[in-house]
Amino acid sequence: MFANSFQHLFKEAKHYCEENYPDELEWANGINAETFRNLRSKRFLTEYCWVIYASGFKVSTVEMIFPDLKKAFKGFDIQAISRMRSLKPALQVFNNERKANSFVKGSKAIAEEGFSAFKKRLKTEGVDMLEQLPGIGPITKYHLAKNIGLVDEAKPDIWLVRAAEASNTSVNELVEFLSKKYHMSRHAVDVVLWRYGADKGLGL
Repeated sequence: MFANSFQHLFKEAKHYCEENYPDELEWANGINAETFRNLRSKRFLTEYCWVIYASGFKVSTVEMIFPDLKKAFKGFDIQAISRMRSLKPALQVFNNERKANSFVKGSKAIAEEGFSAFKKRLKTEGVDMLEQLPGIGPITKYHLAKNIGLVDEAKPDIWLVRAAEASNTSVNELVEFLSKKYHMSRHAVDVVLWRYGADKGLGL
């Protein structure tokens, strides 16, 4: 179903990540259902913040500012964020009011509901529920969901869409094939294709 040329491309992408980003692959392979079972509010808010700020920006930019964002957002302590009255500390790090406001508004809503209740509802309602959070949309909901171990899924971002188009199939079919053939989680396949795309344009 998939041309040998594309399978060769994926092997190159996988080797590139193994050589240059082994920590990213190890992280992706380590996320599973247990990750979600053990999920606490601080980890969730870390991933929520990351997904909001990563949307539309290079990962290198987000990596550079994220330690300072963490400080601005009170170490992602949910109660401390719920008491925040100003976005100024976050805007001094990265001047994007929409992203900062989305994260704080969403964090406060989770704090008001209670993280345990929110997590229980998330498990019951699934990925689509994440779109109720400010700053999370139809693509980024998959980014957040896979990062917290809610589902083993790939996000249909620009690089996965291009990879699927190059192999004349859908993102879902492509990821499913590669996951089975190379004995990798769908999340790990996503990371390989995304990283090679972000760095090397997928060689396309």
